[in-house]
Amino acid sequence: MVSDEGRRYGKSRARRRRGFLLILAVVAGLIALPFALGAPEAVRKAIYPLRYEDTIRQASRENGLEPAFVAGVIYTESRFRPDAESSQSAYGLMQMLPETAEFVQRRSGIEGDFREPRTNIRLGVWYLGYLDGQYRGDERLMLAAYNSGEGRVNGWISDEGFDIVRDIPFKETRDYVENSLEARETYGDLYGEDLSRDSGWSIPLANTQVETRRRDDS
Repeated sequence: MVSDEGRRYGKSRARRRRGFLLILAVVAGLIALPFALGAPEAVRKAIYPLRYEDTIRQASRENGLEPAFVAGVIYTESRFRPDAESSQSAYGLMQMLPETAEFVQRRSGIEGDFREPRTNIRLGVWYLGYLDGQYRGDERLMLAAYNSGEGRVNGWISDEGFDIVRDIPFKETRDYVENSLEARETYGDLYGEDLSRDSGWSIPLANTQVETRRRDDS
């Protein structure tokens, strides 16, 4: 038999739990409210910052990518925090693994400490450009490979009937792809021409994979 004191304790604990959930709901509402009401541009830019834009534009130009796409990847990877480090030792704005950075530096000739923000961006964007060539401009496959690795993605797409939109087996990778594409749209909307790809750009052959890319702006 439960005592009166036990019942009172249980009711008190339930009230505290409901109160905590209510606070969470209010906080979530306050976060979402500015977007629902059309937040001032300054508020949205504080939530979606843009830093190192000159390096982003230059590296994107060299590798045939849209700067807003690159900014969306950086936001998803690190929220533009140059000292971000994952539990797997991925580092920097573009969360480069040491072995990936070494591969890129060997193939691209880009020198420097992969943890330095501008070098990190250049390496990460080169790798995205490499994946662009590997997957013939399919942005979802590029993003999935950036997150999960080429080996896994190549295994997935070797299965007949694989659909990149619905069949990615890892929730983390599915979310990563969608979040990166959504962030790309947000950066394009917020920063407009600062991150747009000028169709008149002359894209140099920055790496050996670029010849195979699909150019949407040709």
